[in-house]
Amino acid sequence: MRVLALDDDKAVLKAVKTILTLSGHEVDCVDNAVDAVRMIKARRYDIVLFDYKMDGHDGVWFLENVTLGSSTKAILMTGYGNRNLVNTVFGRGASGYLMKPFTADELLKHIEFHGATLTADVLPPDKMAEKTAISAGDT
Repeated sequence: MRVLALDDDKAVLKAVKTILTLSGHEVDCVDNAVDAVRMIKARRYDIVLFDYKMDGHDGVWFLENVTLGSSTKAILMTGYGNRNLVNTVFGRGASGYLMKPFTADELLKHIEFHGATLTADVLPPDKMAEKTAISAGDT
């Protein structure tokens, strides 16, 4: 999957890129919301991981100013989570959230989950049933 990670903490970006790249994903990183909006205009991403609290513009500003493709999933990464923030980002198009600090396993589970829903959104029902049957037989 093609993933964009948006966070002003370079250590978080490095960790996310390392974890996801080692798991076979293509990852671009950006440290501010303005550049993230530009990158999304230029390239399609399957998943966008975005921080809430950043220098300059925050994650809510990012969601209000970006046009995500219909199949792109946006996942909030934050240590400042509360019910109001989660409701706000969900209301602006986010499909999930991940509380910092998180483990590599937690990150990968979120990517897997949202990637699976991405596949379900893109594949017609008959093809999804076919894919599920093949996957189930391989275990």
